[in-house]
Amino acid sequence: MSGKDFAMKRAYILLSVIFVVTMVGLWLSASFTSSSYAARILSDTYAYLQARILAQNSKNLAKYFLYLAKKEGKQCLNSITFSYPGPNDKVRMDYFYTIAECKNHQLQKINPDANLSKDGVIIVSVGVALRQNLSVNEEIFVQKTLRLLAKESFWKP
Repeated sequence: MSGKDFAMKRAYILLSVIFVVTMVGLWLSASFTSSSYAARILSDTYAYLQARILAQNSKNLAKYFLYLAKKEGKQCLNSITFSYPGPNDKVRMDYFYTIAECKNHQLQKINPDANLSKDGVIIVSVGVALRQNLSVNEEIFVQKTLRLLAKESFWKP
């Protein structure tokens, strides 16, 4: 084997080693990047699904809050805000009455021409905000509008 062939083999080995090290480095970099994205996507999906479930199941909760208000002697509610599932998470329910106005938890200006069995609809706007005190891209907000049909006894003081 001549000196020229030996030098060519060493150069080929050196280039092969540089190529393999570069490819391993790129592969490690890509795997670290994709593994951090997967955890972030999983966390965001979990929080979004939790907010959607809270919004979907809020109809019975809205009815329950109206029931508790009636038990406490209040005729109506304007809004309810509470923290769930964590201290930085907020669920807000705003109540809107189609045939009356709610001021200081009392029904006022009830429309006398309304048919209470058909027109006595209460509209509830539910907003679920998770991860509120984090950065802008971290916050998850889901909103849902519900319609509750109140019985005629609801509208009578």
